Amino acid sequence: MVIEQDYLYWSLIEQLVVEQKYSILALSQDGREVLLEPFRNKQFTLVRLRRMDVDWGNTLALDIEQAGGRFEQLLRNGVRGPIRVMNIYVSSLPPVDDYPDSFVKGYSRLKGKIDITSSLLIKDNLKEGIQKLEEALNVPVKFDHEILMENLEIADIQKVRNRVIDFQNEQKEEERKIFQNGKPFLTYLFLGLQIIMFLLLELYGGSSNSETLIRFGAKYNPLIYDGEWWRFFTPIVLHIGFLHLLMNSFALFYIGPAVERAYGSLRFLFIYLVAGVSGSIVSFAFSPFLSAGASGAIFGCFGALLYIGVQNRKVFFRTMGSNLLVVVGINLALGFAIPNIDNAGHIGGLIGGFLAALIVQLPKRKHILLRLIGLTSTITLLVVLYRYGISQTEEQYSQYTVLQGQELIQEEKYEEAYSYLNEAIKTDNTSNDLLFLLSVSEIELEKYDQAVQHLQQIISDDNSYHQAHFNLSILYANMGDISLALKEVNKALKYDPTNADYKSFKEQLNN
Repeated sequence: MVIEQDYLYWSLIEQLVVEQKYSILALSQDGREVLLEPFRNKQFTLVRLRRMDVDWGNTLALDIEQAGGRFEQLLRNGVRGPIRVMNIYVSSLPPVDDYPDSFVKGYSRLKGKIDITSSLLIKDNLKEGIQKLEEALNVPVKFDHEILMENLEIADIQKVRNRVIDFQNEQKEEERKIFQNGKPFLTYLFLGLQIIMFLLLELYGGSSNSETLIRFGAKYNPLIYDGEWWRFFTPIVLHIGFLHLLMNSFALFYIGPAVERAYGSLRFLFIYLVAGVSGSIVSFAFSPFLSAGASGAIFGCFGALLYIGVQNRKVFFRTMGSNLLVVVGINLALGFAIPNIDNAGHIGGLIGGFLAALIVQLPKRKHILLRLIGLTSTITLLVVLYRYGISQTEEQYSQYTVLQGQELIQEEKYEEAYSYLNEAIKTDNTSNDLLFLLSVSEIELEKYDQAVQHLQQIISDDNSYHQAHFNLSILYANMGDISLALKEVNKALKYDPTNADYKSFKEQLNN
């Protein structure tokens, strides 16, 4: 009888561990108690199997109470609750007296933070017990009843036990190997590179200075539109301000080594760059603002670890899964809550890192179809987003060039402004604002005939452009044609009658 129940006990463990992918969390020294973690079952946090022959009901009550105390200690040691336990006893016979309330009604501790549901498997009503167990665990449990009726030997039990232990050891070895495929050399290289680039930015004008950032390669939509495609790569090593550098450096130091160890250095490099570029392209498509930072590439590392979760959910959640999801959620939430954070780049990097991991895959795994799907999806996504970004930037291009032209003129860089605005006019010759700024640079460079021509072009298109009338008035006055100057300043006043500069200049002309 005892041998039969021992065999039933270990056969049940074997089915749950080998066939249903349960993990062995703890095994007592005598092998008569085991704690299992379900793979998919959400109803129970743990499954506890106990091989004990029950004589009296209070034996069950005492064991349940002691188990509850051990689970309470787990909560005190930092394990996340609540803990819901399926407590399975394998016994030769039922208790000779009544079952205790803690067995029949269930056991609860710490106001529901610990809940224990118990069941008893005995040979006489095994079929009914197995059926209830299947319903509770939501997994199939099968036993050959004829085997239990045969003359079992201790060696038969040992075989089952060895199969369970060997399988669990193989799983642990597989988990260990997942994060032993490389050393985090490139992670530290990127860390050092972004720190060096930050120091260079500070040395040449400041990491928060827009002009310095643009000069060093930050993501700037107008220049990408002009063909500077390399700006999808260079922002990965640039950061805006010390706090930005500090946050991304800590994130890379924390997450980068895990990815590089899991995938190996070359695969990590591919994932990091693809994620960084994906973040830049998504930002180019959806954000018109100047941006830089390794955030997209770092979120790509998150994406690569999420891919491990898809490939091996069990390993993922046993190692870093829950913590990783929390970190990703917090970072995305902060991005939406705090102004001036490029969440488009974060999301783009996350998706790019996942797809890049799909392309390269974990070492020793060669799923050609998945690689093709990843490659096709990545190329399609990036091309579509790039084209969308181009169309969006094209609509805003004149605004960018106007701002840049104004900045050059304010800095009295008239030659540079003249060259820049002339090139801009070739692309967009319909913007009166660009023409006006060009005329201002021409006036400062004493190219008066060109200035007059451009101002007249503006007025012919939009007669209400009073600034053009006023500048024409000044030019005509300098040429000595006072009547034309008065005519133009009057038109300027017609559209802006309260302008003090216009009134003052008209008085000068009249005098």
